[in-house]
Amino acid sequence: MTSMEEMNQNDKQQEYFSFAALFKTLWDRRRVFYWLLPVTFVVSSALILCVPRYYTCEVTLAPESNEMSSSGSLQALASSFGFDLQSLTNDDALRPALYPDIIQSPNFLIGLFDVPVSTLDNSYSGTYYNYLRQYKLAFWKRWKVKLLTLLMPTEDTPAGQRGGDGVDVFCMSKQQWGVIQLMRSNITCKTDKKTDAITISFTAQDKLVCATMADSVCAALQAFVTNYRTAKSRTDLSYYGQVMNDAYKEYQDASEQYTRYIDSHSGIKLEQYRIEAQRLESEMQLKHSVYTSFQKQYLATQARLQENTPVFTVIQSASVPLKPAGPKRMIFVLGMLVLATMIACCVICKDQLLALFALTER
Repeated sequence: MTSMEEMNQNDKQQEYFSFAALFKTLWDRRRVFYWLLPVTFVVSSALILCVPRYYTCEVTLAPESNEMSSSGSLQALASSFGFDLQSLTNDDALRPALYPDIIQSPNFLIGLFDVPVSTLDNSYSGTYYNYLRQYKLAFWKRWKVKLLTLLMPTEDTPAGQRGGDGVDVFCMSKQQWGVIQLMRSNITCKTDKKTDAITISFTAQDKLVCATMADSVCAALQAFVTNYRTAKSRTDLSYYGQVMNDAYKEYQDASEQYTRYIDSHSGIKLEQYRIEAQRLESEMQLKHSVYTSFQKQYLATQARLQENTPVFTVIQSASVPLKPAGPKRMIFVLGMLVLATMIACCVICKDQLLALFALTER
């Protein structure tokens, strides 16, 4: 037992002296840090300053729930375990869980090409599509784009397709597809499974453009869902409105024909004139019944359209952000200084560290 204790004590002394030698070596080579840290600070600051600042704006929506109030507690309990009972009982194909996929789809993003935006300093005013074409990139990303352009020249966008109008989703140009990819990276949509609340985040290099596009994405999503849920009702409303107008016109013609006949044969009491008057009156009443029937269908379809129109409650509306969301320049520079210090310590004390590792493995 005594020999074992002595060996452990010797190991501790050797380890102590190893750490002492480690710190002594660092202190003797401290001049390395006199030039390493300033150089690291200048280089990292120059690199992070090349990355443009960006701003993020968030909008939170609460869609109308179609579930029954009696099943609300069961739905909340199932949501806490990651299950969505509403998707099993509701035949609506556009559930809130699909909203992130809708926002990332090219069909939806193309509709945002022609949204008018303007920067806070009034240096740009135009469509969001043209704004993205002059997007600021770090110099290494610009070099990468130029290199790819030289290796694989991109085709020009066809005339008349500088925006959302005339863009063929089935066959887009490389430039249009690049804009779609950039928009996808700028838009984030998250859905809370417990509350079905939708949070839309939009990122841009200008704070006013950021808030404008966040509000536009929110409005476009509401319009997309509304158009889907009311498509059949709007088609039926258009049909019943047309047939109701036709029926009303036929009723007016029958009424005028009956009135003219009665006025022109008011003093004649022949049986054939009386029978003809009854026929015209019956035809007029029939046209009126048809018109009344279509009018009821039209009003019922109007009520159904209003019932199917979803209601979105805006919990947090879009607002111009006050501070940029990134890049975190001070954190980046501090991280680079710490990383450079650690690498320098490892290089300077390489022999001591290897000896210490060999000692610990015994």
